[in-house]
Amino acid sequence: MTQRTRTRETDTDVSDLLNDIDGGERTEETSTESYTSRAKKRAGNLFSVRYFGVATLLLGVAMFFGGVIPILGSVAGLVAMFAVSFVLGAVTSDSKIAETAVAGGVAGGVVFALKNIVALSVAGFPIFAIGLVAGLVAGGLGAYFGGDLRDGLTKDL
Repeated sequence: MTQRTRTRETDTDVSDLLNDIDGGERTEETSTESYTSRAKKRAGNLFSVRYFGVATLLLGVAMFFGGVIPILGSVAGLVAMFAVSFVLGAVTSDSKIAETAVAGGVAGGVVFALKNIVALSVAGFPIFAIGLVAGLVAGGLGAYFGGDLRDGLTKDL
């Protein structure tokens, strides 16, 4: 019986210690609730779906209309995509490189595949993959350099 009493006393000491660290009463419900809310907040800060949707639309339009130039073709579309992602990176207050890069990959893959629909029927996935990788690189680099310009202009020396 003394062993059982010691275990309960030790458990009480540990919970008192945790209460002192947290600054309040620690229960299973509040610790799970705060953990869940913190996880949702962090996940929301990692990837913004709304920004991803807007960036996908803008980068898709840039790739499509930039590729209309007959001499340069898809290269002009990638340059237009880089320019739009550069502006997005420079305008947004937070670093949204991941969202912009993924949006560039999706937009680049879809537009490149739609423009090369005949080759898509023959080659299949590699045509989509070329556009995906090229869009991913153009979108990510544009957002990175735009954010770098923004940081350079707004931070004190």
